[in-house]
Amino acid sequence: MADIPALLKEIVNNFTYSKEAYRTYLDSGKQFRFACELKKYNARIMELLGSVYTGLPKDLQPDADALQHHYQVWTAKWEALASAADPAPDDIFVFENKVTFPRPSAQRLEAALAEMNQGG
Repeated sequence: MADIPALLKEIVNNFTYSKEAYRTYLDSGKQFRFACELKKYNARIMELLGSVYTGLPKDLQPDADALQHHYQVWTAKWEALASAADPAPDDIFVFENKVTFPRPSAQRLEAALAEMNQGG
């Protein structure tokens, strides 16, 4: 059986890394090299969500679904642009994505981890 608290902790840590990578990406003028860093963290979160899914309480599974959907759409758009543009590291790398990050879902997973850590 998967260690759900440990997996959730890694997901939450990667939310933090992804947020920092996104901030760096924006601060850099949206350079491809920083988009690559962001993609790395987002891919890890998708992998972890897949590993934790069946062990999550049923009420958190829709949140995992919403996050997975966002990351799948984001990744498909990222890969399509990277393939079409073949950007250099310092090139501007921007695409439109109407499937925005489901922050409330991420916050519920973070709250579930905090509750597990408090023995709840």
